[in-house]
Amino acid sequence: RRPRIKKMVVVFAALVTPLLSTFAPAPRSTQQAQLGTTRHVGSLPHVVRHPPARSALDPALVEASTVSGAAALGGSLDPALAEASAASGAATLGGIGGLLSNPALLSNPAIAAAGVGLVVVATAVRDYLEAPLGAPYPANAKGYDPAAADRFYRARLPKVAARLLRLGWLTFGFNAKLALDFAAYKRAGSPEGEPWPNEADRGREALALATQLGPTFIKLAQALSIRTDLIPEAYALELRQLQDAVPPFPSTQAKEILASELGLPGGAAALASTFRSLSTEPLAAASIGQVYRGTLHDGRTVAVKVQRPAILDEIGLDLYLLRLLTPLQTRISNAVNRLPTYDADIASAQALVDEWGRGFVAETDYLYEADNTESFAEAMARRGLGAVTSPAVVRELSSSRVLVTEWVDGTRLDLDASPDVPRLCGVAINAYLTMLLDTGVLHCDPHPGNLLRTTDGKLCILDWGMTLGVPQDLQYSLIEFIAHVNAEDYAAMPDDFVRLGFTPPEQLERVRASNLTEGLSFVLRQLSQGGGGKKLQARVRDEWREQYDPGGLLSKEELRAKVREGFYAQARTQLEADGVEGASVMDVQNVMEKMQQRNRELFQVPPYILYVARAFSTLEGIGLSSNEDYSIVSEAFPYLSKRLLTDDSPRAKAALRSMVYGAEDKDASNATPNLSKVLSMGDGFTSYSSATAAVPQAAAPPAAGKAASPAPADAAPAA
Repeated sequence: RRPRIKKMVVVFAALVTPLLSTFAPAPRSTQQAQLGTTRHVGSLPHVVRHPPARSALDPALVEASTVSGAAALGGSLDPALAEASAASGAATLGGIGGLLSNPALLSNPAIAAAGVGLVVVATAVRDYLEAPLGAPYPANAKGYDPAAADRFYRARLPKVAARLLRLGWLTFGFNAKLALDFAAYKRAGSPEGEPWPNEADRGREALALATQLGPTFIKLAQALSIRTDLIPEAYALELRQLQDAVPPFPSTQAKEILASELGLPGGAAALASTFRSLSTEPLAAASIGQVYRGTLHDGRTVAVKVQRPAILDEIGLDLYLLRLLTPLQTRISNAVNRLPTYDADIASAQALVDEWGRGFVAETDYLYEADNTESFAEAMARRGLGAVTSPAVVRELSSSRVLVTEWVDGTRLDLDASPDVPRLCGVAINAYLTMLLDTGVLHCDPHPGNLLRTTDGKLCILDWGMTLGVPQDLQYSLIEFIAHVNAEDYAAMPDDFVRLGFTPPEQLERVRASNLTEGLSFVLRQLSQGGGGKKLQARVRDEWREQYDPGGLLSKEELRAKVREGFYAQARTQLEADGVEGASVMDVQNVMEKMQQRNRELFQVPPYILYVARAFSTLEGIGLSSNEDYSIVSEAFPYLSKRLLTDDSPRAKAALRSMVYGAEDKDASNATPNLSKVLSMGDGFTSYSSATAAVPQAAAPPAAGKAASPAPADAAPAA
């Protein structure tokens, strides 16, 4: 009986493993083979070996995948089981003939017939899942349409389920390890300032996971990679590789796309008619495309960005799933915090997903990116900002899937050791404030791979696929708000909240009577001291100590409990002031529910703030990388000074009065000017002019060890 049972196990593995391999990720060794190896020259990872993507029929991959699947089923892998598994995998991917050669199956015709049927089904399922999916909307700046996506994917539910299953398969192990690490950290007493166990390993795993999950998650990882105040340093160091070293797709495929977009009937072989030379492999790759270096017949050196095939298919499906899962995620998050979930919570979260989705889909239209690139350079030149620029577009060679720009020699701003880098960080802040508050087109993807110090000492901003249009009315509303913050004119802020879209107009009087402006002023005072999220948290903890434990006798947990008690007492007082009956005797859960409902009525997050926050949090992260006390609030003051001193519009003049006299309704006839503020504004104006008007004549070359290098992949043109 034992030989018969063993034979049945072998047959079962041979039949089931192909089905498992439909959803299973490739083993680590296979992933590394696909990634290839890189070496660093200056600040750019140059590709040494990126083998073409191996076919699903590649016997080595078939064997690796099926054997790993069988090992997952059986723990220790019996040689006979491995042999049968590999044979069955090859049959699934390559045809039925290989499977029929397996002696274990041929010995029993009934099982062999069942096996053939199962293999045919498995092959059909795999072919269906790997067939091109298509996109629910066009690749352009106005293409994103959640309603169209819903109709499109409802008709393709098996593919949606397969993607969801794969995401769950890939992330389950990582999340389980994080849970175990957290449990170990708690058992150790949650030592303050100490990392969780295995942090370095988890960072490497997070990098591999983001790469496996695809372009949508690579974008998210890129944004997080410079925020060491939000994620552990070990994670950030690993994820930074995604800024310009994402695994590329095969160059043979890229060059066929390039030839097709250029209208060359001879395919890739005809590229010599356009390019005197073109690099064999991409110099860098990122989430949406990859960059080659070429030379045109007129002698110009160019960067050639080629979009990944079917990229919108992947992005569209992931955005649909993110939107689909947002209600669940919102409910889980609120449940963890012991809060109820309202329809408004879900609607707000989905609006943020939609806003991000619109920008991400717009990035897949390279002609839109070309327009933005040219418009920015022209706008900066008109305003005399000679220290900042963007690459020149080669229009005649660009299309919706190919972008060609003149080559930019330089190094990444965050990796350059030149002495003028701090000045260029200031240039970056002023350039982004000019975009937000003047030109009305904000670059929304300023990760370090997109900010270069050129060899002549300028700041070159790359990758203009994701931008935000800022109407003039919103620009002045932001200027007024910033001026009121600087002047500490808190009485004017409720009106600012309404104009900026944070507060519904009908809630204005309630906001005036609330303590929201006090809380905001506290946060802004902390931010103005610099140091990012980490130092802000440290200062808040110090204030807690001073207020609740001046003698330093409480443990960390006891202090938190004291703070919570204080918060609940303040919340009850505020609810009583709002006329909520029985607030003084409410339990903690009811207090939290009432406060959440109150704040939801008074305060909302407008979708545009997602892009503004992303842009300026990225710039803050770059500043913090070179100066741990960097303050983005302070860095914004020179631009504000220049704008208020030169703008003759009535709204700008009112904001200037607020800065100088403390309120918009005051002037020289009824108030005394704040002379220190006036002097500070004069210094700020001078600082702005010297930082942005021109590049110093003797600009330093890139620092030693940071040789001039081509633009990264999310760069000129960005990938």
